[in-house]
Amino acid sequence: MQHKMYMIVCALVSALLLNGCATQGKSAGLGGLIGATGGAALGGIADPGKKGEYRTRNVVVGATIGGMAGLIAGSALHDEIKTREAKAYANGRASAPRQATGAMPSLREAQVESRWIEGRVVGNRYIEGHFEYIITEPTRWNAQ
Repeated sequence: MQHKMYMIVCALVSALLLNGCATQGKSAGLGGLIGATGGAALGGIADPGKKGEYRTRNVVVGATIGGMAGLIAGSALHDEIKTREAKAYANGRASAPRQATGAMPSLREAQVESRWIEGRVVGNRYIEGHFEYIITEPTRWNAQ
C-alpha cells in the first residue's frame, strides 16, 4: 500500500513539473517539488496514530497540500519577477536618449579617385603595378 501511494505522489509531482511554459513551469514545478518534499516530511512526523496506521496517509496528504502550496508560491514569485523585469525595461526605455524629431538627413557619398601605379623597382624590392584609391571628398550630411 505504501509503495502505491509513493508512486501516485511521484506521478503527480512529475505531471506538475512538466506543465506550463518553460520558465513559469520550472518556477512552479520547483516550488511544487519543494512544497511536496516539505509537506511529506511534516506528514511523516505528524501523529501516526496507534501502531503507525496513519503515517502513509499523513505523508500523502502533507505532500499533496505542500505541493499545491509550493506550486502557487512558485507561480506567484515567477509572475512578480516578470512584472519587475517589465517595469525595469520600461524605465530603461524611458530614460534612453531620444532622437530629435523630424527626418534624419541623408548622407552624400564620398568621392573616390583611383589611380594606376605602374610597377617599379625601389632599392632591392619590386613593387607590382596596382591601383591606389584616394578619397577626394569625404562622406558628408546633405544640407537641407
